[in-house]
Amino acid sequence: MSAVTARCFTDPSCPPSGDRLRLRWLYGDQIAWELHMIVVREHRGDGWPHEPGNDATIHACRAVVAAGLRWPDRQEALLRRLHALATAGELLDDSDTLELAAAQASLPVAEIAAYCAEPEVEAALRAGMAAGRGRPCPSYEIVGDARLTDLTRRPDPESVEEVLDWAGTPLTAAEIAAVCGRDLGH
Repeated sequence: MSAVTARCFTDPSCPPSGDRLRLRWLYGDQIAWELHMIVVREHRGDGWPHEPGNDATIHACRAVVAAGLRWPDRQEALLRRLHALATAGELLDDSDTLELAAAQASLPVAEIAAYCAEPEVEAALRAGMAAGRGRPCPSYEIVGDARLTDLTRRPDPESVEEVLDWAGTPLTAAEIAAVCGRDLGH
Protein backbone atom coordinates (compact mmCIF):
# COMPACT_ATOMS: atom_id res chain seq x y z
CA MET A 1 0.00 0.00 0.00
CA SER A 2 1.25 3.45 -0.91
CA ALA A 3 1.96 5.93 1.85
CA VAL A 4 1.16 8.98 -0.28
CA THR A 5 -1.42 9.65 -2.98
CA ALA A 6 -0.69 12.19 -5.67
CA ARG A 7 -3.03 13.54 -8.32
CA CYS A 8 -1.53 14.32 -11.71
CA PHE A 9 -3.43 16.76 -13.93
CA THR A 10 -2.53 16.46 -17.58
CA ASP A 11 -3.67 16.08 -21.18
CA PRO A 12 -2.07 14.06 -24.00
CA SER A 13 -1.18 17.33 -25.76
CA CYS A 14 0.89 18.50 -22.77
CA PRO A 15 4.52 17.48 -22.45
CA PRO A 16 5.26 14.57 -20.12
CA SER A 17 6.10 15.67 -16.58
CA GLY A 18 9.78 15.31 -15.70
CA ASP A 19 8.94 16.21 -12.10
CA ARG A 20 6.50 13.32 -11.90
CA LEU A 21 9.10 10.91 -13.28
CA ARG A 22 11.63 12.17 -10.72
CA LEU A 23 9.17 11.48 -7.90
CA ARG A 24 8.50 8.03 -9.33
CA TRP A 25 12.27 7.38 -9.40
CA LEU A 26 12.84 8.68 -5.86
CA TYR A 27 9.84 7.11 -4.12
CA GLY A 28 8.56 4.34 -6.41
CA ASP A 29 5.47 2.52 -5.13
CA GLN A 30 5.33 4.65 -2.00
CA ILE A 31 3.30 7.12 -4.10
CA ALA A 32 0.00 6.08 -5.67
CA TRP A 33 -0.69 8.22 -8.73
CA GLU A 34 -4.16 9.24 -9.90
CA LEU A 35 -4.30 10.60 -13.44
CA HIS A 36 -6.87 13.32 -14.11
CA MET A 37 -7.38 14.59 -17.64
CA ILE A 38 -7.90 18.36 -17.75
CA VAL A 39 -8.89 18.44 -21.47
CA VAL A 40 -6.95 21.30 -23.02
CA ARG A 41 -9.27 21.57 -26.05
CA GLU A 42 -12.78 20.21 -25.83
CA HIS A 43 -13.65 21.19 -29.40
CA ARG A 44 -11.64 21.33 -32.62
CA GLY A 45 -10.29 24.84 -33.08
CA ASP A 46 -10.48 25.85 -29.39
CA GLY A 47 -7.63 28.26 -28.90
CA TRP A 48 -4.81 27.53 -26.48
CA PRO A 49 -1.96 30.03 -26.76
CA HIS A 50 0.83 27.56 -25.96
CA GLU A 51 -0.07 24.86 -28.51
CA PRO A 52 -0.16 25.22 -32.29
CA GLY A 53 -2.59 22.30 -32.75
CA ASN A 54 -6.26 22.82 -33.45
CA ASP A 55 -7.47 19.28 -32.74
CA ALA A 56 -9.77 18.47 -29.85
CA THR A 57 -8.04 16.56 -27.05
CA ILE A 58 -11.20 15.37 -25.30
CA HIS A 59 -11.36 12.07 -27.23
CA ALA A 60 -7.79 11.14 -26.29
CA CYS A 61 -8.47 12.17 -22.69
CA ARG A 62 -11.58 9.99 -22.64
CA ALA A 63 -9.52 7.01 -23.87
CA VAL A 64 -6.95 7.55 -21.08
CA VAL A 65 -9.76 7.69 -18.51
CA ALA A 66 -11.33 4.53 -19.94
CA ALA A 67 -7.98 2.74 -19.78
CA GLY A 68 -7.60 3.78 -16.14
CA LEU A 69 -11.01 2.41 -15.22
CA ARG A 70 -10.81 -0.92 -17.06
CA TRP A 71 -7.05 -1.51 -17.66
CA PRO A 72 -5.26 0.55 -14.98
CA ASP A 73 -1.94 -1.18 -15.62
CA ARG A 74 -2.02 0.12 -19.25
CA GLN A 75 -3.24 3.69 -18.58
CA GLU A 76 0.24 5.18 -18.28
CA ALA A 77 1.38 3.43 -21.47
CA LEU A 78 -1.60 4.82 -23.40
CA LEU A 79 -0.96 8.36 -22.16
CA ARG A 80 2.72 8.05 -23.09
CA ARG A 81 1.88 6.79 -26.60
CA LEU A 82 -0.61 9.62 -27.12
CA HIS A 83 2.03 12.16 -25.98
CA ALA A 84 4.49 10.72 -28.49
CA LEU A 85 2.00 10.72 -31.35
CA ALA A 86 0.86 14.28 -30.60
CA THR A 87 4.49 15.42 -30.51
CA ALA A 88 4.99 13.77 -33.91
CA GLY A 89 2.11 15.87 -35.29
CA GLU A 90 -0.71 13.35 -35.18
CA LEU A 91 -4.17 14.73 -34.37
CA LEU A 92 -5.56 13.60 -31.02
CA ASP A 93 -9.13 13.69 -32.32
CA ASP A 94 -8.37 11.32 -35.20
CA SER A 95 -9.66 7.77 -34.66
CA ASP A 96 -6.57 6.36 -36.42
CA THR A 97 -4.32 8.08 -33.86
CA LEU A 98 -6.37 6.74 -30.95
CA GLU A 99 -6.40 3.22 -32.40
CA LEU A 100 -2.65 3.28 -33.03
CA ALA A 101 -1.93 4.51 -29.49
CA ALA A 102 -4.21 1.85 -28.00
CA ALA A 103 -2.55 -0.90 -30.02
CA GLN A 104 0.93 0.37 -29.07
CA ALA A 105 -0.13 0.36 -25.40
CA SER A 106 -1.29 -3.28 -25.73
CA LEU A 107 -4.94 -2.40 -25.25
CA PRO A 108 -7.83 -4.12 -27.07
CA VAL A 109 -8.63 -1.45 -29.66
CA ALA A 110 -12.27 -2.28 -30.36
CA GLU A 111 -13.05 -2.89 -26.69
CA ILE A 112 -11.57 0.42 -25.47
CA ALA A 113 -13.34 2.31 -28.27
CA ALA A 114 -16.68 0.83 -27.17
CA TYR A 115 -15.95 1.38 -23.48
CA CYS A 116 -15.28 5.10 -24.09
CA ALA A 117 -19.02 5.52 -24.75
CA GLU A 118 -20.03 4.20 -21.31
CA PRO A 119 -21.54 6.66 -18.78
CA GLU A 120 -18.98 5.86 -16.05
CA VAL A 121 -16.16 6.89 -18.38
CA GLU A 122 -17.83 10.20 -19.17
CA ALA A 123 -18.55 10.83 -15.48
CA ALA A 124 -14.92 10.14 -14.53
CA LEU A 125 -13.68 12.35 -17.37
CA ARG A 126 -15.92 15.25 -16.30
CA ALA A 127 -14.88 14.83 -12.64
CA GLY A 128 -11.21 15.04 -13.67
CA MET A 129 -11.88 18.11 -15.78
CA ALA A 130 -13.61 19.81 -12.84
CA ALA A 131 -10.81 18.91 -10.42
CA GLY A 132 -8.17 20.17 -12.86
CA ARG A 133 -9.89 23.40 -13.90
CA GLY A 134 -7.44 26.28 -13.79
CA ARG A 135 -4.37 24.09 -13.20
CA PRO A 136 -1.28 24.18 -15.35
CA CYS A 137 -0.64 21.20 -17.59
CA PRO A 138 0.99 19.07 -16.41
CA SER A 139 0.84 19.55 -12.64
CA TYR A 140 0.37 17.42 -9.56
CA GLU A 141 -0.70 17.69 -5.94
CA ILE A 142 -0.20 15.53 -2.89
CA VAL A 143 -3.51 14.43 -1.36
CA GLY A 144 -4.18 14.23 2.37
CA ASP A 145 -1.87 14.75 5.32
CA ALA A 146 1.05 12.58 4.19
CA ARG A 147 4.24 14.32 3.10
CA LEU A 148 7.05 13.30 0.79
CA THR A 149 9.46 13.87 3.67
CA ASP A 150 7.80 10.92 5.42
CA LEU A 151 8.91 8.57 2.64
CA THR A 152 12.13 6.65 2.12
CA ARG A 153 14.08 8.38 -0.65
CA ARG A 154 16.04 6.44 -3.23
CA PRO A 155 19.45 7.87 -4.21
CA ASP A 156 19.79 9.81 -7.46
CA PRO A 157 20.64 7.67 -10.47
CA GLU A 158 24.31 7.17 -11.24
CA SER A 159 23.93 7.31 -15.02
CA VAL A 160 21.60 8.01 -17.92
CA GLU A 161 21.69 4.30 -18.77
CA GLU A 162 20.36 3.48 -15.30
CA VAL A 163 17.42 5.86 -15.88
CA LEU A 164 16.66 4.42 -19.33
CA ASP A 165 16.79 0.83 -18.02
CA TRP A 166 14.44 1.79 -15.17
CA ALA A 167 11.97 3.66 -17.39
CA GLY A 168 11.58 0.85 -19.91
CA THR A 169 10.41 3.37 -22.50
CA PRO A 170 12.10 6.14 -24.49
CA LEU A 171 12.44 9.40 -22.56
CA THR A 172 13.10 12.96 -23.64
CA ALA A 173 16.31 14.71 -22.64
CA ALA A 174 14.29 16.91 -20.28
CA GLU A 175 12.77 13.85 -18.59
CA ILE A 176 16.17 12.21 -18.15
CA ALA A 177 17.59 15.43 -16.72
CA ALA A 178 14.65 15.73 -14.31
CA VAL A 179 15.03 12.15 -13.06
CA CYS A 180 18.76 12.76 -12.56
CA GLY A 181 18.02 15.99 -10.69
CA ARG A 182 19.90 18.08 -13.25
CA ASP A 183 19.10 21.26 -15.15
CA LEU A 184 19.48 21.23 -18.92
CA GLY A 185 20.96 24.71 -18.69
CA HIS A 186 18.08 26.69 -20.18
